[in-house]
Amino acid sequence: MNVPEDKLLDKRLVRRHIERGLVEQAAFDKSLADLPDISSRAAKVEIEVASVGLADVKAKDTGENE
Repeated sequence: MNVPEDKLLDKRLVRRHIERGLVEQAAFDKSLADLPDISSRAAKVEIEVASVGLADVKAKDTGENE
């Protein structure tokens, strides 16, 4: 399989690549440990969630069982 180097450790794909033997778990763990700590650059975001009346909506019976 020809996977671009920059996609081998992509967090969205790496589990699949480990399972297929394209990447070793130790290499992924090391790449995570080597990432710089940039938490000081994070911005705190506060939001207020408004009620849109969904509490009064009734679920429609589809006749299906879980």
